[in-house]
Amino acid sequence: MIRILFLVLFAFFVNCGPSSGEFGWATTQDEDKSILERELYMVTDFKMTRANLIFAPSDTIHYIYTFSRHPGELTEFIVTLEKESLGFVEIDLKRKLVEAETSSIKDRFIRLSPGKYRLQVAYEQEVIDSIEFDVLPEEGYSLESPNIDKDKEEKDDIIKYSR
Repeated sequence: MIRILFLVLFAFFVNCGPSSGEFGWATTQDEDKSILERELYMVTDFKMTRANLIFAPSDTIHYIYTFSRHPGELTEFIVTLEKESLGFVEIDLKRKLVEAETSSIKDRFIRLSPGKYRLQVAYEQEVIDSIEFDVLPEEGYSLESPNIDKDKEEKDDIIKYSR
């Protein structure tokens, strides 16, 4: 009897932590909208994906993180956004509660500068999921870029590869 009770308690504690989930993405162009329109606009259609995440600096990036199993209504998560700059540097940190009806966390990022980003979802200081995405300049990259010619001539490797 004691063994069965121990196994039940062990299984309960192993499954107590929040489960991982899926990231979803949507973009909007909010430059022509008033502040009130931006705050009241609700995105409802997200593309659930982890691949080929490329955005423009003018995009308002909306994300959703949907848990595979409901972690509880008052469960608090920490969502961090980090930008790569000689390693990843934290630029945004928010405490989020799970929406009861959707079992998800939602938010948005406005006017991110070009670069590589990592979004992490953590529970009690343990990262449960993370994803990386890129924000490319409006003009994009091309072979005629002025930095490519400079890179061929540059002798200092630190300067050459930091562009």
